[in-house]
Amino acid sequence: MALITRPIALIALDLDGTAIDGRRGTGVSPNLRTAVAQAQGRGIQVILATGRAVASALPHWQALELRPGPLIAYNGAEVVAVPERIRWFRLHLHDGAARRLVALATEWQLLCQVYVGEELWVTREDLRVRQYVQKNKIPAWVRAPAEITAWPEPPIKILIQGDPDRLDQFRRAIEPEFAGLPVRFMKSQADYLEMVPEDAGKGRALAEVATRMGIPREAVVAIGDAENDIDMLTWAGLGVAMGQSPPAVRAAADVVTASVEEDGAARAIRYLLEGGGAPWI
Repeated sequence: MALITRPIALIALDLDGTAIDGRRGTGVSPNLRTAVAQAQGRGIQVILATGRAVASALPHWQALELRPGPLIAYNGAEVVAVPERIRWFRLHLHDGAARRLVALATEWQLLCQVYVGEELWVTREDLRVRQYVQKNKIPAWVRAPAEITAWPEPPIKILIQGDPDRLDQFRRAIEPEFAGLPVRFMKSQADYLEMVPEDAGKGRALAEVATRMGIPREAVVAIGDAENDIDMLTWAGLGVAMGQSPPAVRAAADVVTASVEEDGAARAIRYLLEGGGAPWI
């Protein structure tokens, strides 16, 4: 709390594992809707900062009844003003790095999901793809690796899905090959490994959003739960980690709230607005 030296003006909410319980497939909780409404009623801008595509994030933006404003998507590789979907900026992956990652994921027989323009291309259809499409409410097109890498423009991000231990092994094996290239690897959840442009990141996108809105860093709160949230938590005036976050995320945050199952995000917002209770664990 000591880091917030001005009245809160902006709250950035991660989606999966923070605003929604992605593992259970549940939506926004009534408690979070109420807390967000209270924050907005006090003039605080509440935005989403997610690894999802814009189309996948919009239903949750609507469920939270957020005010018009910026939405951070693709782990900070794109920011759009919603609901108009006016693009503030979009970053693309390094073409050679993206092609190499598709090839390596194919060699390792890992599911590769490539975001090209407004479309999602996948290297195969399996249970993981079906679950992903159902959860994210976006269509996917199966393409052979050669078809995928014939993209009209480099992708915005690439998501590799697999068992957590297998993904960790894959990451350790391939990351040295990408050293020096303008890309970043991060996990958005245990079985998701993502590659984004080097200049992408929720923290960098949030800094750009705050600057454009004339909001000082000291008046910004960020709430998240995964590795892809770390730079956002460390940049904000107050970084709040969810209770189920991995140790590295908890260590990067200023405070830790309850888990997503316990409505940790709603509890944190209510405490920031009203004080009292036990928001931090």
